[in-house]
Amino acid sequence: MKINPFYYGEVVTGENFTNRVDEIERLTTELCGGHNVFLISPRRYGKTSLIINTLEQIKNRGPFVFYMDLYKVASVRELVEAYAKGIVRSSRTKVEKISDFVKDLFPKIRPKIILSDDGTPSIEIDIKLKERELMDSLAEILDVPQKIAERRKNNYVVVFDEFQEIINLDGERLEKLMRATFQHHHNVAYLFAGSKRHLLYSMVSDPNRAFYKLGDIMNLHKIPPNEMMKFVKKQFFKGPISISEEVIDSVLEISENVPYNIQYLCHQLWNRCLQIKDVKKVDIDAVMTDIINEQSANYISVWDGLSMHQRLFLKAIIRSPERSIFSKEFVSENELGTPGSIQKSISLLTKKNIIDTEDKDIRFNDVFFKEWIKKRMIFS
Repeated sequence: MKINPFYYGEVVTGENFTNRVDEIERLTTELCGGHNVFLISPRRYGKTSLIINTLEQIKNRGPFVFYMDLYKVASVRELVEAYAKGIVRSSRTKVEKISDFVKDLFPKIRPKIILSDDGTPSIEIDIKLKERELMDSLAEILDVPQKIAERRKNNYVVVFDEFQEIINLDGERLEKLMRATFQHHHNVAYLFAGSKRHLLYSMVSDPNRAFYKLGDIMNLHKIPPNEMMKFVKKQFFKGPISISEEVIDSVLEISENVPYNIQYLCHQLWNRCLQIKDVKKVDIDAVMTDIINEQSANYISVWDGLSMHQRLFLKAIIRSPERSIFSKEFVSENELGTPGSIQKSISLLTKKNIIDTEDKDIRFNDVFFKEWIKKRMIFS
């Protein structure tokens, strides 16, 4: 049985990772050079896969690397514990020396060496902090990568994925604490990445915010269609499954050339066409119908959570994607009230991660939800 080479909803590495050679090279060069970077990406563009593949390149050059997904962190206590444990594990310190290492750098942490089933030793650390100690302890812990870099004479690269989530912890206070600490780290480079673009842009571009001008901004864009064409054709060939450039063009168009959407759609096409060894345009229509049917219960739940004005607005931009959404004709024809009402719906839909905006363009984060609305919620 051939293994489906199209992956979605998980980190993708190696030959199954869509070509982002230039982005990997830029990030590797900047971070290995000690420069901080804010990586800002729309949802489903493959940000996390790009980061993990970049860290593999950086490790090959020698620096220590540490990756932390702040989307998983629900409190300052969890941040303190996860950061401390992660830094210890990423420092490549031998287990027999790690106990003294931890006691030295983390005086309030108790290290414990444990043995796995095969007898391999590893480290476990126990953090017992009172609530009032958390912020002071976090300040000390955030300094540890710099201390390790100085002692080991080796640089560190630290990644905070979904960095904007610190706003939900102790927002302004936490931002100021991190800024005050990180600006003195000359042997540590930080990558602050996020997919809630409006939040991350605000953090880095507002002169009144702590992270203003702490690093360069790198926007993650779509992969050029010709590169996606090569990737899709190469992956289907592993079947081997025949697919014409015309059919791939249709895949890219309906997927809006977004990496996640392409991988998801092609995954389903592979399953459908593996036996017949050929993909036709009619297969795309059939797979889209299957996806919409499978996801319908989820989409109904999302739709039920929208106000009537938000529903009207989404229908309107699907029916008339090229028209100015604030024109009198557009507002009147779609019963959208006032430009102020439209702006409010855009803001709320963005916060709900249903749409994303860039300049005057509005796009759905889930193109399959867009197709569901078009087929199920718009009268033809």
